Amino acid sequence: MNHLSRVLAAIDFSKPARDAFDYALALSRQHGAELIAIQAVPTDETFARHGRARLTLAEKLRHKAEQAGIAFSARVQTGDPAKIILLHARSLRPDLIVAGTHQRRGLERFRTGSVAERVAAKATVPVLLVPRRRRASAIAPFRHIAVAVDFSAGSSRAIEHAMTLASNPGARITLIHVLPGWSSRVPLHLYGYGVDERHDPSMRDVQWRLRAAVPADRRSDAVIDVRVARGDAAMEVSHIVESIGADLLIVGVTSRGVASRALFGSTAARLLTVTPVPMLAVPDLGTAREEEKGTARHLAA
Repeated sequence: MNHLSRVLAAIDFSKPARDAFDYALALSRQHGAELIAIQAVPTDETFARHGRARLTLAEKLRHKAEQAGIAFSARVQTGDPAKIILLHARSLRPDLIVAGTHQRRGLERFRTGSVAERVAAKATVPVLLVPRRRRASAIAPFRHIAVAVDFSAGSSRAIEHAMTLASNPGARITLIHVLPGWSSRVPLHLYGYGVDERHDPSMRDVQWRLRAAVPADRRSDAVIDVRVARGDAAMEVSHIVESIGADLLIVGVTSRGVASRALFGSTAARLLTVTPVPMLAVPDLGTAREEEKGTARHLAA
């Protein structure tokens, strides 16, 4: 695959969905890809309800796509939102799915579930999950990419994607691993000096393993950094991502069977609720390795 040819954007009336569409539009414009917007009407809602609003939203998005010179189409279907998105992904075979996340927590998330989480858990293509942006600004190519690494096959593929994404001049990649135990968080100005790591052999060993995980034949000229911390994995990764100014977090989603994949992995699912930047969930399905490298490469173009 030499370019992104089709991007699937999940849309609704929410602010995260609008932000996700902006990312999908920017990526489609960069690659001349077809952009398809999917709206799902919940089964407990009649199709006619909010029908005019859905039509207005679709026309507004169509206008934005036409201004960008992008081939655009919109589809609406009644059903469970996550299932509808995955159904269209299977039939349309996009190179990328883009969805917004409300970052719900606690009882509300337990009760309603997370559409973005369910899509990322079961999709066979990378899924870009976009939280609500704090500031309105132009969407630029990703320049500082953070990768959550647990040394599984899934995180190995996440590193591969980071290497192909980081093709812009001055790009940086930070590999992050969190060990169990009390938080090792230190003042941000001390991170670069290894104050915590130099007294902890286990953290030095993980630093070595992180650097060894970088492919020897990598083509990216990106600067590679590593960060090792102790504490709660999701909270420490989120803190590091924000402190280093990363603009994308990549996580691997390892195939472990239907039951466990439905949980999306405890750390990945929790990261989805706290990460301050878009998160790219990369499936490790053991297929299409070279095609997915091409997808990641051209996300960065």
